[in-house]
Amino acid sequence: MFDMFEMFNQDEQKEEQSESSVQGSSYEPTQASDGRFFSISVGGSVLIGEKPDVAKIAKFSESINKLALEGYKFALVVGGGKACRRYQAAAKSLGANNFFLDSIGIEVTRVNASLLTQTIENAAPQVITNVPEAKKIIDSGKIPISGGMMPGFTTDAVAALIAEMMNGTFINLSNVDGVYSADPKKSPSAKFYPQLSYERLVSIIQVAETKPGQNVVLDLPASLILKRSKINAWFLHGDNLENFENAVRGLEFKGTVVSEEISEQEANTTGRRVPRKRHKIEEEEEYEPPKPHEIDF
Repeated sequence: MFDMFEMFNQDEQKEEQSESSVQGSSYEPTQASDGRFFSISVGGSVLIGEKPDVAKIAKFSESINKLALEGYKFALVVGGGKACRRYQAAAKSLGANNFFLDSIGIEVTRVNASLLTQTIENAAPQVITNVPEAKKIIDSGKIPISGGMMPGFTTDAVAALIAEMMNGTFINLSNVDGVYSADPKKSPSAKFYPQLSYERLVSIIQVAETKPGQNVVLDLPASLILKRSKINAWFLHGDNLENFENAVRGLEFKGTVVSEEISEQEANTTGRRVPRKRHKIEEEEEYEPPKPHEIDF
């Protein structure tokens, strides 16, 4: 079923040997593998919307600057917002194909990302355009900032790859405060998940792939990257910067935590213990994906 995502899958033997192969190879942990590095996917809905929100950009940058002075390290990947979707809609009406629509989205996200290079005190001066470039910048003590990088992949996937490369934590900042069973703005009865396993997250998104309508908080490639390397992932509301700072500092925060452990909260969402293997989502859970090209890069 995941043929198009083959690059993210590993066979059983590789999964069993993954830890030992890393320890026995020439791999050397990066400077960011001390638990203080965070790869942040900032949704366009948080900072951009229909046009750049200067006040929000300034406040977010202030939080990053403050945390950086405390010794935390970051990579920032910025989404497109409604402005991006308007360009894509215009291109589609002119006959553009999906590849070109994605390419336009990437360009818009890079323009958005360039705004943060002006407000983040220790930012690299140029928006980066490939993942390995981020490591060089981080190891030099600076903060890499990027938008999209390749058609077919959202900025969430880019941030997940950087978190994987740096052995860091992935943070998704969006206009909701975590993962829900449905869009909480449209479904007041939507269930909030305080904690999910990787398998559960992938299953939610996998089921969502078959349904038209509402937005999902993450795309499938990004979730598979998180799963294959067991990357700690947090889903937070991008407007609550105090909550974001608490999360980075290791304090109590509100959001969804995705990790290898299956929590009681997660088990209680279905009324039974969630099995370790892939499982089906109950039909009552209406979690639906975005329409084509409405994913917030």
